[in-house]
Amino acid sequence: MRVLSLVSGLLAASSMLAVLAAAPAPAETPVPEAAAANCDSAETPSAQLLCRDAGLAAAGEAMEAALAALGATTDAAGRAAIEAGQTVWRARRDDACPVTAADLADAKATKSRTDCLLRVTRQRTAALEAERQARSRPVADLPLAVTGAAAPRFVAPQKTVPPINRKATLAALDGRWAKADPNDRTAIDDCRTSYLEIGADRTLTAVDPRVPQFPLTGRLPAEGDPVQEVPVQPLPPAEGATEAAPAPLASLRLLPADSARFDRLILRMAAPATFAAEFVRCR
Repeated sequence: MRVLSLVSGLLAASSMLAVLAAAPAPAETPVPEAAAANCDSAETPSAQLLCRDAGLAAAGEAMEAALAALGATTDAAGRAAIEAGQTVWRARRDDACPVTAADLADAKATKSRTDCLLRVTRQRTAALEAERQARSRPVADLPLAVTGAAAPRFVAPQKTVPPINRKATLAALDGRWAKADPNDRTAIDDCRTSYLEIGADRTLTAVDPRVPQFPLTGRLPAEGDPVQEVPVQPLPPAEGATEAAPAPLASLRLLPADSARFDRLILRMAAPATFAAEFVRCR
């Protein structure tokens, strides 16, 4: 019976040894010397350290698995963006944890650089995994964020004002007009010493002692649309004159309102003069 117990104990011990042999090596345990010799062909000291240390190798494999899982949640364009982000991360990793050839020959420096690389690699792996979980979580599972913003107020649509389509003729311009302020459309002259007057015979007279081109005397054409602008022609020459048709002195344009008493006139002198003014009916 004692022999059987001893055999059973040996078998159990051998099974435990087999399990321990199959278990992965701790992160701090370096790889075998044969494998470390193969790492000497790595291009940079950082690559050599990543190859030699079993813990760093395991952390790198975990990060690659997280990258693959995240890439499975998107399309080709998304995977390209993930890879671009990984390239940026590698550059930042090398800046945060620089490794030199001298560090590989110093056990203390090697340990410090290994710890740094392990830390940033695990942080990157955790970030990748968090992003994958966020993408796979249904929107309904996300918490509802209640803010203090006021509820949107619905403003009643403004009524569209129909355009003014009142027909105006040259005969409707008869009367005296006062120079107006274009900002508030109020008269700024007294209609006695400064004014624009249009007679029933279409003669136009503009009086203002402050304007060098005034007094202006002319005549509107027999036909025309004042809304589209009409010329102010000089008075006809005396009978028997053979002069060619004179050039217009100015142009006149009507800005019609919904009521004739609110109409406005724009008088603009012909070039090279630059005078232009707005007029409203004298009250």
